[in-house]
Amino acid sequence: MTLLTPAGPGRSAAASLTGQAEAAGLRVLAAAAWPESAADRVPPPLAGFVVSSFSPLAAETARRCLARRPAAAAAVTAVVVVSPLGDLAGAVHVAGIVEGGGRPGPLLFFQAVPNAVAGHLAARWQLTGPVVCVGDTNAGLDVAALLLEDGDADEALLIRVDQAATAAARDRAGAVLLGAGPQESDARPGSGPHDSEGAQP
Repeated sequence: MTLLTPAGPGRSAAASLTGQAEAAGLRVLAAAAWPESAADRVPPPLAGFVVSSFSPLAAETARRCLARRPAAAAAVTAVVVVSPLGDLAGAVHVAGIVEGGGRPGPLLFFQAVPNAVAGHLAARWQLTGPVVCVGDTNAGLDVAALLLEDGDADEALLIRVDQAATAAARDRAGAVLLGAGPQESDARPGSGPHDSEGAQP
């Protein structure tokens, strides 16, 4: 198969996840990233999620990845969210409210854990597999491999979100749709898994 991966600024995020997944013996069916071009400055807003870019980043990157999935029979798809720091911007915002003597609104409580956006994605895309959130990419790949091996899912959508921790940094995210088994070998001769630019969904 010819893997569809993004080109441009976000390519390294998708390529890194792709490489790690293949090294773990998993098959990469599709990949996406944020940003993928200079036009990717602010992710599209996500209804029900406020203040922070964390959930919009996860949702948009997942949307791009799922839109590039190969046409196939209906599959049970797990969602694995990876983030070392979680919703950093949301946590900073809540801390500021509390330090000022205020009370955070209910939406901030709802989105305080990464599995909130994982649940949103499962409902939005009708993904019926398990939902798991971890803090490390290797742990996420281990979880995905176990879910696939045990038959709990036919494929796993792994999303990594890294919010900017400094003013000079940029939000970044990557997503890969994973299947069991090694990468198929019927790609174009001499082509690597990152050589094809996917059309924007």
